[in-house]
Amino acid sequence: MTQGIEFLAQDYPGVVLGLDENKRIVFIGGEAAAVVSGQLTAGQYLDPAASLPLAKGLGRFADKIMDSDPLSAGVFEAVTDYGIILWNGMFHDDSGIVVLKGRVRHGNGGVAYGGAHTQEKDRILATLLGNLPGMAYRCRNDVNWTMDFVSEGCFELTGYKAESLLGNRDVSYSDLILPQYRAHVWECVQEAVQEREPFEVIYKIWTASGEEKWVWEKGVDTLDEDAAPVLEGFITDVTPLMLAEQALHQSEERYRLMAEKTGQMVYDLNLATGGIVWSGAVMEITGVDEREFQNVDLKGWEERVHPEDREAVMGELESCIREGKSFVSVYRFRRYNGSYLYVEDEGSFLTDASGRPERMVGVLRDYSHKMKVQELMIQTEKMTTVASLSKGMANQINNPLGVITLSAQNIERRLYSDLPGNIDTAKKFGLSLDSVRNYLDERKVLSLVEDIKEAGSRAAKVVINMLDFSCNSGGEKDFCSIPDIGERAIEIADSELCTEEGCAFRKIRFVKDFQEDLPTVLCYSGEIEKVLLNLMSNSAQALIEGGSSGDEPEISVRGYCNNAYLTIEVEDNGPGMDSYTRKKAFEPFFGSSADGGSGLGLSVVYFIVTRNHGGTVRIDSEPGKGTKFTIQLPRGSVSDIFSQRLV
Repeated sequence: MTQGIEFLAQDYPGVVLGLDENKRIVFIGGEAAAVVSGQLTAGQYLDPAASLPLAKGLGRFADKIMDSDPLSAGVFEAVTDYGIILWNGMFHDDSGIVVLKGRVRHGNGGVAYGGAHTQEKDRILATLLGNLPGMAYRCRNDVNWTMDFVSEGCFELTGYKAESLLGNRDVSYSDLILPQYRAHVWECVQEAVQEREPFEVIYKIWTASGEEKWVWEKGVDTLDEDAAPVLEGFITDVTPLMLAEQALHQSEERYRLMAEKTGQMVYDLNLATGGIVWSGAVMEITGVDEREFQNVDLKGWEERVHPEDREAVMGELESCIREGKSFVSVYRFRRYNGSYLYVEDEGSFLTDASGRPERMVGVLRDYSHKMKVQELMIQTEKMTTVASLSKGMANQINNPLGVITLSAQNIERRLYSDLPGNIDTAKKFGLSLDSVRNYLDERKVLSLVEDIKEAGSRAAKVVINMLDFSCNSGGEKDFCSIPDIGERAIEIADSELCTEEGCAFRKIRFVKDFQEDLPTVLCYSGEIEKVLLNLMSNSAQALIEGGSSGDEPEISVRGYCNNAYLTIEVEDNGPGMDSYTRKKAFEPFFGSSADGGSGLGLSVVYFIVTRNHGGTVRIDSEPGKGTKFTIQLPRGSVSDIFSQRLV
């Protein structure tokens, strides 16, 4: 049986002992056998009551091995003058032989003693490991990560000497791992072991001084000299790298949040590949989540530029790339839902060593509000221009219009048969008044006179609207009830639009929905009445000509308020407006109705609300979905509203 032990001891870099069933040493061998010389000899009994610590400890350890499963006996650590010896053993039931194998470690955690050649290799290995910026290790795959070997870098990494971790003598490596990372480390290692793959994990440890460190560990499962499964790997301090990465991430996150909160979508375009990294207010601009939008490259961006803007935008971009100048463009950008948003695109180029642009970094901003401001300024300028012209035009037109209208009325009176003067004048020339009338009727002169009167009446209405459009109210503002004004406007609309029985206007259902106890608002009562009348007339005309989108034609008039504004809504379920009509609706002399109106009705609304009352008016409408006019009248002066932070 000793021949089998001799075979095991051959080239073993440690100590091998063979014991018989009485725990008598029958064999001593291995490359490091010299370290037990003088303490153990062949034929010696390992008595648990012996005076020598090594013999005493090995005796007790042998009893454990012989009395129970060797694996449950664990490892016996013996401290000698040469270093620490870690013993494990095996009991062979058939022969009664106990084999003890000890691996010798230097007091500093170095490698085992052995022959001259082995010692030289160990010296080189120890030097290499000692110069590594971290700790090399071998440990068991248990919950404590019990260390069988650690390199000299252990002290610098953990603040503990190597022997403190070996066999969990003073502390286990698991105790060094922060509690919140222990489960993560265990799962990563076990998953890698099951897949027979190397593992790599980053986590935090406590040092002996209580300092926290980020460490990076990479290792692999293997077998030790006894074919027992162990883990071997390397652990190093990555705290500076993690702190730098965290600082960079925080900086990027601050910039991303800043861009997002200011409504800017940031991009980084690689000109060579066409790839783009998007961040910031991606959802607000595109309608798509930031991660989902990352697959949009240069070509995808180009496809989202409005077809009418695309050629000019791409031409400008190519020109800027050639010349290396900053790119600035305003265009329409297609969002996820298919709608277009005006954006301002501003980018700068980063160049390579030769000065050629290689990347473009920039931002997209929502420009729609600026476009609306520009449109409002243009609209206001148009209104002001038309208003200044309207008064002079109205006065110039009014005098000849009066002559035309009065002359047409006089022609009709000259032909009435019941006026003696008309009959006498006809007899004077040998004519009967009836024959004159018959002639004029045959030649349709009388119908021409009717046309003149009708055209004069329409022109008079235009003059009245122009005067309303150009002049401020002559009265004074007062606190008025909007529900009362709305009732009067409906009554006036009924009388003006219904000149005959069964007219279409009376088929429209009016729905009044005013906030309970709606407060009064400071306004020109007559002007707000005209505003509501014009809006209801516009809605009624649309319903009569285009039909309703609901079961029956309906106009809703609502009123509600907050601390700053009183809001009035006039909404119909008519045919709605397309974008062109909606954009032009408030422009003077723009009209789409078939009756050939003056085209000033909505312009008057706009001017009364904005200029005379400091309010706002807007249109919400889509084809087939009706139209809603929303008016906001300030409940006090605009300066008070903003100074008191009521909005």
